[in-house]
Amino acid sequence: MLKRIILPLVVIFVFVSSVSVESAHAGSKFRYNVEVAVNNSVLTLDPFGEKSTNPNNSTLTTDINPYIERSTNTVYVPIKFISEGLGESVSWNRPTQEVTIKSKNGTIIRLTVGSKVAYVNDEEKMMPSAPDMPEYPNRVMVPLRFVSEVLGATVETTTVNGTLHVDIKK
Repeated sequence: MLKRIILPLVVIFVFVSSVSVESAHAGSKFRYNVEVAVNNSVLTLDPFGEKSTNPNNSTLTTDINPYIERSTNTVYVPIKFISEGLGESVSWNRPTQEVTIKSKNGTIIRLTVGSKVAYVNDEEKMMPSAPDMPEYPNRVMVPLRFVSEVLGATVETTTVNGTLHVDIKK
């Protein structure tokens, strides 16, 4: 009786443990090997540090990695750190799930989590992907190129050894 139960369990265990981590990652919705620099300051992951930007833009830290949404090939970044790195202000409206970015030149961008519609100076614009808010660490992630270019920045990308390097300058 015990052999009938143990043998199938061993077979299942061997099969499950033989699945490679790489093949499991290949089906993942996201890719995390992305490096972002804003005005020559590299966005660094510091899950235990103070989650803010340096006023001199010499260091940008965040508690969540930028990532690539595979289905749309869109790079997502934490909005607060990128916007503030470009010298803009960001506010969050929890009840409406809306982020508002106010630039120094007067541009106002409103983005809602889960909606591809952005409002730039109250004019409706479509984004390639909707902003997202992962459960942890509860940061609003937005399509990098769309937000950066609307704020007047240039976005350049290169790939080196499988890592996407994104350079944003304003």
